[in-house]
Amino acid sequence: MNTVPLKGKNMMRTGSFLIVSGFFILSGCVNPPEYPIEPYIDVVSINQNTFTELDEDSLSVVIYFEDGDGDLGSDEGVNMFWEDSRVPGFQIPFKIPPIESQSTVKDISGTITTYYPITFCINDDDPIDSFYYKIYIVDQAGHVSNVDSTDLIQLFCN
Repeated sequence: MNTVPLKGKNMMRTGSFLIVSGFFILSGCVNPPEYPIEPYIDVVSINQNTFTELDEDSLSVVIYFEDGDGDLGSDEGVNMFWEDSRVPGFQIPFKIPPIESQSTVKDISGTITTYYPITFCINDDDPIDSFYYKIYIVDQAGHVSNVDSTDLIQLFCN
């Protein structure tokens, strides 16, 4: 039996079909991610680095998260903590609502955007108050994430 090579439009259609079907075959073999049960965070961005004391704009922080057992967030209690570098040990509590997995696996990941109003300068002797926030989260099982920090923020004092 003689085979005739495909030419023109038929050849293009066959090539496209092979590429697309190969993609579906490969995507079916991809394993879902496996994250540790301790949450992981990474401060991705902040909306700006400079503010004026008692500024009407709030600081917006985007945080990437991963959690292997999918128990991040809660209807009760606080589960995210910020520490102002100007006041070591003082924590600002936040509440992350429950985050449910969008698949059959427990592992979850995504981003959280948190807003916090800029208030006042702590050291009134300096015209600029420079600081950053250390941030960590705790899941429902009590597993504590790593600590990550925002970029340096400059607050112009009045």
